[in-house]
Amino acid sequence: MGLEFEDQYPQAKKSEYDCLLFDLDDTLYPLASGLALNCNKNIRDYMTEKLGMDECKVAEIASFLYKSYGTTMAGLRAIGYSFNYDDFHSYVHGRLPYDNLKLDLVLRQLLLNIPVRKVIFTNADKVHATKVLSRLGLEDCFDGIICFETLNRHDENSSSHETASIKPNIFSISDELPETPILCKPSEAAIARALEIAKVTAKRTIFFDDSIRNIQAGKRIGLKTVLVGTSHRVNGADYALESIHNIKEALPELWQEGEEARNALLGDRNDVDLAVKEDVNHGGSSGVRTSNGSVKVAVHIRPLIGDEKLQGCKDCVTVVKLHGREI
Repeated sequence: MGLEFEDQYPQAKKSEYDCLLFDLDDTLYPLASGLALNCNKNIRDYMTEKLGMDECKVAEIASFLYKSYGTTMAGLRAIGYSFNYDDFHSYVHGRLPYDNLKLDLVLRQLLLNIPVRKVIFTNADKVHATKVLSRLGLEDCFDGIICFETLNRHDENSSSHETASIKPNIFSISDELPETPILCKPSEAAIARALEIAKVTAKRTIFFDDSIRNIQAGKRIGLKTVLVGTSHRVNGADYALESIHNIKEALPELWQEGEEARNALLGDRNDVDLAVKEDVNHGGSSGVRTSNGSVKVAVHIRPLIGDEKLQGCKDCVTVVKLHGREI
């Protein structure tokens, strides 16, 4: 018998999920941070200052468009306003109180210990997403960011600031709302596109978001869904978390699978010792023998690569018998 460990190490079972898809704002940090409140104010200011809209009507219009299209920005484009997307994002996010966000070492540790791909999926632009993750200390906890620029073609980014008047019957519920050229949550097409970009399937993905509409849209296309920000589970949500910090309480299997993968990779120390003893008993002569009859060995472990983190790796662990006298 040689030092063959292919049958000695159990392989870790494949994780039930390939990807965790996380919303950003008010999901990875609490609503109480005040960013959402300031963002809404900046949007209304933009509508007044940049688009020349009546200050007395912008609050009502912004609210209606947000409820109808998922973002006020998408609604503005739908009803005929033309503006530069980068200018809009710079104006709306550029004045946010990012200092209100603090390092979240608890969440960081939770995320880093989950052996599943983690991707940000936000309607915001990449500059904003990067700033938020940096302030939270989570910039290296995710494998990618799917954001506004990811879903929307750059050549559709209008450089014009011309505006179009709103039709008086735009608020009539009997009228069919015009389509928007912007792709964003809660559009099922936007969520499906995000999955396509991430190269994952809905049934093997968990979706975390603070928006009930987004969660329900995700559920309709087959995602496992987690509503964040409330412990009250609504229709369409498989789980409901008061805080993202409660993630381990709701989905402990994510960490359990990681522990199983590590155990399968390294195996039990007694199994290694037994395997070496058996090798000696079957004619193996080299090695440094100890007083209890076992053989002293050197164990070399290389870093895991790619899917090895999830599936285990027999070739990552090399056991070499040490040559020398009996001790």
